[in-house]
Amino acid sequence: MSKIKSIYGDEPRRDGEYPVAYCVGYSGITAITESTENLGDYGIHWFHVWTGDDEIARMNARYVAQVEFAKAGE
Repeated sequence: MSKIKSIYGDEPRRDGEYPVAYCVGYSGITAITESTENLGDYGIHWFHVWTGDDEIARMNARYVAQVEFAKAGE
């Protein structure tokens, strides 16, 4: 499985605002992982943002516009 390098949220609908972005190596972010929460007849896919052992953010995959993966060997 490829390592996730960054995730970018959907473009806001208002002028002067920018999408939420989490990038490994910036602002202390050490990793981005993913999981699926099984709720019986459906599941919710999540991206988890980590600084060391602390989860600092969680983004629902439904609101992620782009996922960037690390190159092989990074």
